[in-house]
Amino acid sequence: MVYEDFKQLTAYSRYDGFYLAIVWSASFACLLGTAFLPVLAQFSLLLTLSTPFFVAYRLRVFREEGRRGVISFRRSLLYCLRVFFNAALIFSLLQWLYMYFIDNGRLLMMVSGLYSSSEGKSTLAAVGIPYNEFMAALPEAFQPYSLASSSFVSAIMLGGVCSLFIAAVMSKQVKSRDL
Repeated sequence: MVYEDFKQLTAYSRYDGFYLAIVWSASFACLLGTAFLPVLAQFSLLLTLSTPFFVAYRLRVFREEGRRGVISFRRSLLYCLRVFFNAALIFSLLQWLYMYFIDNGRLLMMVSGLYSSSEGKSTLAAVGIPYNEFMAALPEAFQPYSLASSSFVSAIMLGGVCSLFIAAVMSKQVKSRDL
């Protein structure tokens, strides 16, 4: 890969990572809003599930505009990995900022209320986790650095797996002839 090609890939993946971070932030905002409007849970799920399709669409845009219709599997994979890395970095930073400056324990109270219900307690019992131990560990899990770092690692792992499939489907070796 020539330096100009790498620079082009970096520029496209940086912008597309920013766009993906916006999608994830909207999903997180919908998740936070489920306490007030339960229908937002479906929007949060839809935004999260749209992630691979969004990255595939942005890869297609990069392939058609930046690469003139031809892109190898390796370049597609590198592009997708960089998009997921950039998005994970930006999203975890935004999540940390939210948890540190704005949240004031609202997310922790929402999850605590969810697991304090009879359905939540039965779910914990079915998994084999004692309720008191779970509730004692919950505040540590919702510290800003804990939540942001775990979401960063989860996004990187999800992105690595999704990138393999997206790159395999979206790579295109031969440019189709226009008739």
